[in-house]
Amino acid sequence: MLIYQKLLLKRKEYLDQEILNLQEKISLLPPGKLVCTKNGKRFKWYHSLNHSYTYLPKSQEILAENLALKDYCQLQLKYLTAERDAINAYLSKSSDFSPGLSFFEHHPEHQRLLSKALQSSFSTLSKELAIWASASYETNPSHPEQLSCTSISGHLLRSKSEVIIDTALCTNKIPFRYECILTLDSKTFFPDFTIRHPENGSFFYWEHFGMMDSPAYSQNAFSKLQTYACHGILPTVNLITTYETKEHPLSAQNVQELITHYFL
Repeated sequence: MLIYQKLLLKRKEYLDQEILNLQEKISLLPPGKLVCTKNGKRFKWYHSLNHSYTYLPKSQEILAENLALKDYCQLQLKYLTAERDAINAYLSKSSDFSPGLSFFEHHPEHQRLLSKALQSSFSTLSKELAIWASASYETNPSHPEQLSCTSISGHLLRSKSEVIIDTALCTNKIPFRYECILTLDSKTFFPDFTIRHPENGSFFYWEHFGMMDSPAYSQNAFSKLQTYACHGILPTVNLITTYETKEHPLSAQNVQELITHYFL
């Protein structure tokens, strides 16, 4: 079995357990949903249940907290389920090519010649990737005023977290483009980073989701991931994803660990 297939199966086992944990946690939380409205500088809480809304006074803050926790768990459950479904779909269609590759394990001279050929091709590939990374390309035209952060690569970026990723890719000499256009069917996307593997040139995409404590933002993130999965761009396979909230910002250590895992 190919290495990435083993990784996918391991990831699926983790997702299965996490999904069960979330389902159990949700079952123990109060029914209904939390609705927050703003009244001047203050917020009001309402408990939405059976198509009716009940005002929650300050004395019922624990109920409001549990309903907020339930909303978060349900969003997490939706994302993890979508990722597991994408992995299942991929594994059901993929083939095990290891028998073909095992030919080289039993033919040492073929293996030696293949090794030399690959080293030669990688040398040529490095030049190609350098040209690809430095060539001009169509970028995201939306909200140019948000491009206020500068990385050592010279890119103008939209957040400090993107600077962390951009800087790590640059210092590790990984060829990449920032917000390069990607067309899937008739829809246009601009992934945060489009990356070429330095050894084989294969394409990877990196999306950083920086406001996961916002329900609307999270919903858009899940929708984008589902679209990617439908087009063969899958988390842990050729899509790297990172997430953060106000309380849990992205760390440079986490970014470096991902780069080491996928590219070094």
